Amino acid sequence: MEIIMQTGSPMLERPNKLFERLQPLANKHHKGDFKAFVARLKRPYYRLSEENCKTVEILAGDSDVLVLDGKTQVTWGTADGGFALMPLHTPL
Repeated sequence: MEIIMQTGSPMLERPNKLFERLQPLANKHHKGDFKAFVARLKRPYYRLSEENCKTVEILAGDSDVLVLDGKTQVTWGTADGGFALMPLHTPL
């Protein structure tokens, strides 16, 4: 998945023990309405390395979102010139 946002806002560093805190959320897709999906994003984003981003994608499996800490849906992709984990303010 590739989500591109350019706003210049700083990103937070990757959360501690991120991969232990993420859970897959099966069969959640933005159904091709990319603009509406991007409108669900909220800041702050969390900085990811390219390797971290690939790991998140593997964890997500067939879904466009995961759950962070059992409550916040997040997606991943490119943002602000790098890779990021991006919370959704409106769940899918």
